[in-house]
Amino acid sequence: MALIIAIDLIVVGALVTIALTKGLERALPFFTFAMIVVPLESKLNLAGMFDLTSSRVAIITLGVLFVVVGQNRSEPPEANRTPLNYLMLLAIGWGFISTLDSVVPTTSLKTVLSQFLDYYVVYYIFVKTVRNTRTLNKILFAFIGAMVVCCILGLLEVYQGKSVISLFPTITYRFSTTGGLDEGRVRSTFPITILFGVGLTLAIPIALYLLAQAKNSIERVYLWIAVVLMFWNNYKTSSRGPWLALILSAVLLMFAEGPIRKYLLIISLLTVSVLLIRPGVWETLKNTYVATINPDDPRGGSYQYRYDLMRAARQTLAKDFKRAVLGFGPESFSYLGLEGVDSTTGNIVVFESCDSGLVEIMVDTGYVGLFITALLLIKAALMSLRNYYKLPKPGRLLCLVLFINMVAFYFMMMSVMCYGWGQQSYMFWILVALSVTYPRLIRNETLSKDEVSTEQVPVEHQLVGVADM
Repeated sequence: MALIIAIDLIVVGALVTIALTKGLERALPFFTFAMIVVPLESKLNLAGMFDLTSSRVAIITLGVLFVVVGQNRSEPPEANRTPLNYLMLLAIGWGFISTLDSVVPTTSLKTVLSQFLDYYVVYYIFVKTVRNTRTLNKILFAFIGAMVVCCILGLLEVYQGKSVISLFPTITYRFSTTGGLDEGRVRSTFPITILFGVGLTLAIPIALYLLAQAKNSIERVYLWIAVVLMFWNNYKTSSRGPWLALILSAVLLMFAEGPIRKYLLIISLLTVSVLLIRPGVWETLKNTYVATINPDDPRGGSYQYRYDLMRAARQTLAKDFKRAVLGFGPESFSYLGLEGVDSTTGNIVVFESCDSGLVEIMVDTGYVGLFITALLLIKAALMSLRNYYKLPKPGRLLCLVLFINMVAFYFMMMSVMCYGWGQQSYMFWILVALSVTYPRLIRNETLSKDEVSTEQVPVEHQLVGVADM
């Protein structure tokens, strides 16, 4: 309890101090760092109310500071627009409608309010507060700095058996019977190992982008160390989904201009070298593949489980039109005791774990809720891709990297419930906020440079064109 209170005081004190002395915008990098590093286990239990996690304490503090010192009403109309806001309101509205007929109304109501506060409010504040690319880059460096800390903690967990999570009260997550602990697999400060893998998958492309923009050797060395640490930890998660998502990201990054392709080649050579020097690594990867395609192996059963889960969810919704439209209510899946056929044995089984974000959304909020969420997420990705083609080189590279991150995250949603809980969800929505903010910042800074250039031209030179007329 004392440790949790101390963390809350540090987070609140730092945010308030930075915001009041340097401005709210300067507090966003620290906020980003704290949201990633601090585990969900750092929470105060309020009977009958929300779990007051340190992350929520940080969000509430940031929201109060935004109202008090963060708003700038003198900005141009373009800066006052908030992309995606109508789809977010629609998603929240449908969540409330689904809650009205939920099988667990109290839990569903808390979930909808939590989604609004934890993700949409954070998105809104970032979009409204980030005013220049310098701040944006500091946020990205804080993003990577937080993951470096998590990676160091992860290696201590694997090689020394010292988990920082053990300092906090144990939480048994609804997707794990062991409180998220899995011997031999690293999870650092994240709820479970695969979610740590998702976070690493999001962070590695950002590190490569920052490496491409690095202006001195110190930054380059630090970022290369970060990349190596993150690949190392991703391997140690032993999670196939993040491995595949990282491969997908690497393939898409080959379309990026600049030195990123060279970095990918270096990483590929390092990977081959590790496989040759450490044959055990290759054996682990090969055995994982063989186990995945073997239905009698637990890992093969886990792979097949996702297909059986999807089929059982569709069949359950098909039995009741109202449930197909509304779902059973947000956060209701674990209360349903969903039954279906295990394709490996032919027996009827109860699906206690929802190993798919898409299935969770579909069952909880129906096909309408799934459609609204898909529309929101796809539009966010398409906006980033469109901005990549609209902006000039080399400033457009970040848009492509953020688009790739979104694609990787959506890919992971098919095989793990990574949407709506865990630090990777905060990471995702911060990146979405930056993706819609960045193009505006680039355009504004380009216009400012053009205006400065015009002012520096002597007046008689500016009037030449008028005289010629």
